Amino acid sequence: MSLTARDKLLSVVGVAAAGMLAVFVNVLAARHYKRWDATQSRLYSLSQPTNYTLDSIEHDERDVELFVFIGAGDPLLGSIKQILTTYQARAPKHLHVRYLDPDRNRAEFMRLQTELQVNAKAEEGRITADAQIVARHGQRVWYVKTDDMVVFDESNDAKVRPRVESAITSAIRAVLTTDTPRVCFTAGHKEASVADPTEKGISTLKSKLTHDNFSVVTVDLTTENASLAGCVMVAIVAPTDPFLTAEIAKVDAAVKGGAAMLLVVPPEIDRETLNLRPTGLGEIAALGGVSLDDAVAVEQEPALREPGQLGLIFSARVHSHATTDELRHFAEANGGEAAVPLLYARPLLRLSLPGVPAQEMLVTSDQSFALHDIATFIASKEEPKKSASDRVGPLDLAVAVVRDKSIGGSRVVVVGTSTPFVNAAYLDPSPQMVLTRTLGLLWVSWLTARPPILDLPPKASVQIALHLSEDDVSSIRNYVLIYMPIAVALIGGAVWARRRSTEGKRPRGRREVPTE
Repeated sequence: MSLTARDKLLSVVGVAAAGMLAVFVNVLAARHYKRWDATQSRLYSLSQPTNYTLDSIEHDERDVELFVFIGAGDPLLGSIKQILTTYQARAPKHLHVRYLDPDRNRAEFMRLQTELQVNAKAEEGRITADAQIVARHGQRVWYVKTDDMVVFDESNDAKVRPRVESAITSAIRAVLTTDTPRVCFTAGHKEASVADPTEKGISTLKSKLTHDNFSVVTVDLTTENASLAGCVMVAIVAPTDPFLTAEIAKVDAAVKGGAAMLLVVPPEIDRETLNLRPTGLGEIAALGGVSLDDAVAVEQEPALREPGQLGLIFSARVHSHATTDELRHFAEANGGEAAVPLLYARPLLRLSLPGVPAQEMLVTSDQSFALHDIATFIASKEEPKKSASDRVGPLDLAVAVVRDKSIGGSRVVVVGTSTPFVNAAYLDPSPQMVLTRTLGLLWVSWLTARPPILDLPPKASVQIALHLSEDDVSSIRNYVLIYMPIAVALIGGAVWARRRSTEGKRPRGRREVPTE
């Protein structure tokens, strides 16, 4: 049957249309590049701080080069290539990645070794560099080693926790940053110390700030010559002893001069009086548009309170603010409520002050109350009960404010709990506590007007080795050399016997077709 001219024309048009459709699909795919992370632990999904860093590279048009000196046989190379592909998809114009095997490209490696000042050594006939990744921007260079990218799991030496994203993003930020803002933590009033590695200390917070190119200093305000000059942020974290008038004046002058302030005032109970210790920080809190309530927040909503903790340890709801919106969207996208756990909190009272519009960020439920009579509660050894003088919720636990330019224009955050900042939050690997400490870092970033501080949640451990006992090895040997060959022989024998029994027999129901 021959085709008509019309059929031929339709065939040609169909082929041409299919070709054009394929071209359009490829053009759209090239313009709207999209990658999906199918790994169970989301190994290659970028965090918000990394996306912020890569977006700033593109927006500011600053070129960053990444040199990867890893051989083809290194098991780490595959993971690095996958995540750097995602990096380049986010910053395609100004992030340049170059892979170089020191063994196969020795001449080029030796040239770059001198240029980048990379040390190398020969082991078992192979050349290895002391820095596996080198980041460069202009004349600034940063080195990333294997120990920066993987951390052995303390509970199982056959597993590691990947930290590739944290190491690479930190290197990019290091070569892009030229200034080191001065962050001043006050001392002299038994505040949480940046040198204290215990659960109540804030040494981990200092480490995070230092790693993000902040200059962290401690200023003892009780000394005569103490000065807060040059501080982009003044941090008062969990003081136990009250501030004096002269010390308050130094903080007041710094804030009104434009310095940001982080005021963290958890409830501190005096063991002698069984009441809250005075802070002397009322005037300082007023700089953030609040007054400090001499009470402890008690949560009575079952969904928010921690079982067996009398409502004193609970989760506070996160309200909308420039510092909390990303965290709220993350929590809601994962099907949960934006709430973070806190260990004891002091309620705050917002004030109506001109030029100081305080906005709440952490809030209790409407079933909570502010417990003022601490001594009676401790003496009773029972669950705290609301009295007629206690304020009912919702209670503000953290507020933020941008002061009017006529009074300094500084940013202030006042928090009634130290949970987001202390080392205990960093020692707790639970997802909810990760959100709590991330919130604390976001507040510091907002106060200093800097990119989000890098504190990437740890990836799940991955298996890198298999430990076998002698019994395990013996069992594997038996399966491979005895059981599996016997099973194959039995199956083969059964197939052979079946074919032999049916050979030469005509299948039932089949009729021979007569030939003409």
